[in-house]
This record gives sequence, structure tokens and C-alpha cells, in this order.
Amino acid sequence: MELLTVSEAASMLNLKVGRVRAAIFRREIPYIKIGALVRLNRTELIKWLDGHTILPRRGTEC
Repeated sequence: MELLTVSEAASMLNLKVGRVRAAIFRREIPYIKIGALVRLNRTELIKWLDGHTILPRRGTEC
């Protein structure tokens, strides 16, 4: 299990640290609390991203 800090997760997601912290506060993304520390499981974060992927509609052509 690879645990990421909030900064590492923000870098991976190409987001600002504040946006990741806000998502954690609103419980929008999976995270782990270890005492006062917050960590994100890289595998769970990737699964979460896969679950939020929006696919194009069928039959539409660009």
C-alpha cells in the first residue's frame, strides 16, 4: 500500500493542495487518518478517479 501526503496527491491529480484539502473535508475523496495525519492510498485514489470518469455519448461524432 502506497500512502501519499496531501501535497503528493495534489501533484498526482494536478490540483492545488487547498482543493485536495477541501475535498477531504467534504469527504469527496477517500482518505486515511493516522492520528492527526491525513494520507491518501494511491490505489484507492486511482479507483476513485476511474469511478468519476465521464465517457462520451455513443453516436456523437466530433
